[in-house]
Amino acid sequence: MSSISSLSSLLSTSSSASTSSTSSTSSSSTSTTTADFLSLLATELQNQDPTDPTDASELMSQMMSFASFAQQTEMNSSLLSLQESVSSIAESLSSATASAA
Repeated sequence: MSSISSLSSLLSTSSSASTSSTSSTSSSSTSTTTADFLSLLATELQNQDPTDPTDASELMSQMMSFASFAQQTEMNSSLLSLQESVSSIAESLSSATASAA
């Protein structure tokens, strides 16, 4: 069961690190984090103790946490892209206004 807590701590650590990164770093760290999480989950399932298997509700909880993390990361990327677009439009409008005056 200690592997479950290590997966949960990895997920929470990755989540906080990812939200504070930039958009270019975020997409590369997200794919690494996703691969790491899935690798750890597969390893946990392959090496679990047959006399004390992982509880199904705990496994579902991990998968839901992972899905939530992936969704938040995608939303963060979309919001950063939207912010860049709005900034670009604002710069274009201010330069057009300055040249018209």
